[in-house]
Amino acid sequence: MTTFQTGQNVLQGTPAKGLIPIDNGGAEVAALPVAGGTVTLNGATPVVVANANVTAGSVIAFALKTVGGTVGAIPAIQTITPGTGFTVAGTALDTSIYNYVIIG
Repeated sequence: MTTFQTGQNVLQGTPAKGLIPIDNGGAEVAALPVAGGTVTLNGATPVVVANANVTAGSVIAFALKTVGGTVGAIPAIQTITPGTGFTVAGTALDTSIYNYVIIG
């Protein structure tokens, strides 16, 4: 379990379960659901990622897991379809595997 200090709020959480307020000074703070997985880029066109946890307001973050081809910029979200998934594109010749996490 990790504790995070954000302004006056203290949050506690684990990567698989999100963050929950410990003492929020009377303010209302909702827990952040977290889901994720991996995606392999193809170096040419956007890749479709099926994940029912995605919502219209989701934030999706990426981290390089395994280098493949020529690594360029961090992958970029092209479309989000709530309840279905999203499409992501990388730079030309990038065939790397990325971890992703969906927040919210």
